[in-house]
Amino acid sequence: MMSKSIKISLLVIGILLLINGIGNIIDDSRVLTYDIASILSGVGFILVSRLKIR
Repeated sequence: MMSKSIKISLLVIGILLLINGIGNIIDDSRVLTYDIASILSGVGFILVSRLKIR
């Protein structure tokens, strides 16, 4: 079971990756592979931080 600090840090990293990807798309009005990878990895980090292993 993950400790609370690990879950919070994974959630923060996921949110920052989402902001990075979306902000980069808004900045240059192009969707690049880097932006998609950043958004998807952010979603992955958020899902892992919410995962409850029993």
